[in-house]
Amino acid sequence: MSKDATIRTLRLIGASIILSALGFQAWADLTFGTFTWGQLPGYFTPLANLAGIVALLAAARVRRPEPRWVTVLRVNSATYLVVVGAVYWMLLAPFTTPYFPWANAILHGGSGLILVADWVLIGGRRRLPMGTLWSVLALPAIWVSYLLFRAFLDGWVPYPFLDPARGAAAILATLGAIAAVGLAVSGLLRVLVVLRPATFWPARVPARARRD
Repeated sequence: MSKDATIRTLRLIGASIILSALGFQAWADLTFGTFTWGQLPGYFTPLANLAGIVALLAAARVRRPEPRWVTVLRVNSATYLVVVGAVYWMLLAPFTTPYFPWANAILHGGSGLILVADWVLIGGRRRLPMGTLWSVLALPAIWVSYLLFRAFLDGWVPYPFLDPARGAAAILATLGAIAAVGLAVSGLLRVLVVLRPATFWPARVPARARRD
């Protein structure tokens, strides 16, 4: 099996692992928990993991050099999953009792490791302009907008730190801190592209450079 085929297979395996965990967790939440289908879009963890699945599938399908949108999707998805893991274990883990601990561990940590490993260890990435850094806030902004609309309709929020009883200032401060962490994580991952660590899939060297 060629190196490209190996990388493609590993990405498909990673996407399958995350999808499997997401399916088991959703089934457990809907069957044994108090969740409904209408509430699932309010949780950022499924959205982040779906983004990770899409990133792995897209990266497995495209040829080198990968399009910019795929590179942006990869780094943003890795960022979301790192932040999801950090927020979960620091703020939410004491309030949860997962029905499938293995699926919960993948969705709140394992998937982040998969996406970060894919980003750091596999080359062939474009160097992204710093202006694209702000794109990492797009999905969270859409998510928060949905939650604000949902809270206006029925008062429901998915996480304790979004409870309106905490007050607008406290909620905004928490969201601002999470956004700052996300920008910092995304920036760090982008720096790793510039440093070009040893990779399993080195960037393709132009023919002229090889002759020189």
